[in-house]
Amino acid sequence: MSEHRPAPTAPRSGLTAQPSRRSLLLAGGLLTTSGLLAACGSSSTASAGASSGSVAGSGGGTGVIGISLNGNNAYSSYVAEGVYKVLDGTGFTATGVQNNFSSATELSNVQNLLAQGIKGLVVLPADATTIAKAAQLCVQQQVPVGNALWPGSGEGADDFAGKATLDSVEGGKMIGEWLKANAKPGPVVVVQGIVGQGFSEKIDEGLDAALAGSGFSVVVREQGFFARDKATQIVQTALQAHPDVTAIVAYSASMSNGIAAFLKGQGTTTITHVSSDADDEMITWLKTPYLAATRYYSAAQTGVVAAQAVLAKIQGTTSSMPDTIDQVMATKDTIDDVVAKNPYRYEQYAALAAKI
Repeated sequence: MSEHRPAPTAPRSGLTAQPSRRSLLLAGGLLTTSGLLAACGSSSTASAGASSGSVAGSGGGTGVIGISLNGNNAYSSYVAEGVYKVLDGTGFTATGVQNNFSSATELSNVQNLLAQGIKGLVVLPADATTIAKAAQLCVQQQVPVGNALWPGSGEGADDFAGKATLDSVEGGKMIGEWLKANAKPGPVVVVQGIVGQGFSEKIDEGLDAALAGSGFSVVVREQGFFARDKATQIVQTALQAHPDVTAIVAYSASMSNGIAAFLKGQGTTTITHVSSDADDEMITWLKTPYLAATRYYSAAQTGVVAAQAVLAKIQGTTSSMPDTIDQVMATKDTIDDVVAKNPYRYEQYAALAAKI
């Protein structure tokens, strides 16, 4: 399943220097005759490479850590910012791919990264089954893998050197309990991310358990593929069929941003809209009538946890970072304090992360 969004193509530079991509690839020995990576133009043009995702990289130092992101949105960039925070000052550099939310692209890109000789890999999965296969390939080549979105169970658990464990069953329950305490019972529209990733299904499980017998009833449940336009279309169609909807739950900030803008355009303030995670735009919507709450957790924290586990494995040490990702319901009254305690991003690494 693929989200039809243009991928950024500007090459990533190293953590401490700004040479051209070609010079970095030559210096790091990553420019292979198979053409796995190709020089890129401006950020508005499509990248050339072995797959439909985009690839950007840097070499040198004590080794290269691969970063595999499920797609191109703010959340993925924040995960990468967390990885770069961990790598800063270590001597390791990074090479990154984004997979257009496609499982086939995801596996191909991981194979390409392994062919480049990466020392470790951090993954934000597009598909749980595919990334389990990719982790097996990494284990065979003694390349440690950190999973930045582990749902708590699934295939290949033992193949990951570290897992940023997000209990999304509990997260779904949190959303449901918040709705019962703060919203009017009635029909609910649920906009999932990607079924198969192992993320949306867990939120579904917890949300359904919390809402059972409460007077809330899910009347529409569809995949939005983390895309604001798709999510908005789902909500618009749902409201035409169910004008009495009292609540909307979207499983990512990227989708809620579009939904909130749609609700504002319609002048609708009677529907309780709840999101999950956070990005820069969503924080602004949370302070309006068009988004009431979010199941907050930090994308950057997931990148930090996964990257620290990978480095610890490479260096023969133990990561001191707890692998459980913090989550809490946040509203306009609490979001600033919540973010201050657990930032969702590390903006000083944005220029690097944006070039994946």
